[in-house]
Amino acid sequence: MTDILDKSKIGQRIRQLRILHDYTQAEFAELVDISINFLSEIENGKKGLSQDTLARICRQLNTSADYILFGQKQSQTSLIDLATALTIDELETTIHYLKSLIEMKKIQL
Repeated sequence: MTDILDKSKIGQRIRQLRILHDYTQAEFAELVDISINFLSEIENGKKGLSQDTLARICRQLNTSADYILFGQKQSQTSLIDLATALTIDELETTIHYLKSLIEMKKIQL
């Protein structure tokens, strides 16, 4: 029997959303009440997670369990949906670019 949950892909989606929300592993682990080591193991696909941990992660990242578990996106296209299609490097570059735009806007005010 094949597992229907791919821990590696689940971990990748959590990592992408964590980075999109600009959380370090330490910050995010504290927010969802797990250890940094456990978060690292989840993100690397080495460990699964309980329903309670999944619920805390979904709430903190403002996403659905369907997305975390299966990669199923909601019907509306959101910024998060667009960002999850990016690689980690592209995501970090995009965050840097958006922060620069916000700073430029502050200067203009």
